[in-house]
Amino acid sequence: MKSFLALGLFALSSVAAHAEYDQVNMTVFGMDCAPCAHAIHVSMKGIQGVNKVDVDLNTGLVAIQLAPGNSAGMQQFNQAVEKNGFTHKDAKVVAKGRITGTTAAPVLEVTGTTDKYALAGSGANLATLIGKTVTVSGTLPQAPKGKLPDTLKYDSIAEAK
Repeated sequence: MKSFLALGLFALSSVAAHAEYDQVNMTVFGMDCAPCAHAIHVSMKGIQGVNKVDVDLNTGLVAIQLAPGNSAGMQQFNQAVEKNGFTHKDAKVVAKGRITGTTAAPVLEVTGTTDKYALAGSGANLATLIGKTVTVSGTLPQAPKGKLPDTLKYDSIAEAK
């Protein structure tokens, strides 16, 4: 009986954690040598849920692919950059989450994390997506050290399948 209960709880927790960051591409300022790039790579790989990290020293781009069901938040990525003495700039993200708020003030809640962003953009009928789980692609602008941006400027939003 205990094993059935444990299995049921595991299944429920898997469903609750299906929304997360899939991809984060962030620009890192000040990374100008191979040891710098290696330090960023190691720091990002140390975040639970990170599958793959590619660091391009020439452009400063750090591309992070995440495992399904991860609970990594943007604060962790930003801290990995800051603890190595660098500055994070804008980040392009692909994330799954639930749209809450109102039609006039929609909010993306990246479940599995505490990350919430006001949505800014055009072309999507957000009124039909309130309360639904969606996949969002967009840009998180640079925020002050230790802070997360308030707004996600979306390029595309689609109901998650």
